[in-house]
This record gives sequence, structure tokens and C-alpha cells, in this order.
Amino acid sequence: MQPVKDIKKVKTMLARGQTTLADPATGYQYSMAACCLKDGSFSSIAQLEKSGGSISRLVFKCPLCSNLFEVKPKDIYIW
Repeated sequence: MQPVKDIKKVKTMLARGQTTLADPATGYQYSMAACCLKDGSFSSIAQLEKSGGSISRLVFKCPLCSNLFEVKPKDIYIW
């Protein structure tokens, strides 16, 4: 599956304090990714911070250049 932007699912995951979200129809587990700001590679979550029960901060790490970076929720992909 190719990563896609779905702000509704991203906001749901952040509000629930979860980095994955199950599709009730298929059972597929969506997870979050972001494009590296240096080379555009899809990157996974390296660090997270919670505030109460929700996620307040995500840091992604590029698998190619090891760049640590943050993006706004609108720039987070799911796959």
C-alpha cells in the first residue's frame, strides 16, 4: 500500500494517543509516516510525546539519511 494523506485518520490517531488505527472492515492496521524534509523518503516515527491521553508531538526519522524531523498533522501520511 502506498502512503496517502488522510487528515481525519491522523487526527483520530493523535487524539486517541495511538500510532496505529485498525480499519474495522478489513482489520488492516494503518500507521503514520512522513516525508523526510531532506530527501523525501518516507520515514517512520522515532519519538513521541503525550499530553494526557493524546499525542502532542511526533518526531520522525529518515531511514536513508537519519534526519530527525517534525511535521504538522496535515503533512502526515498513513499506510
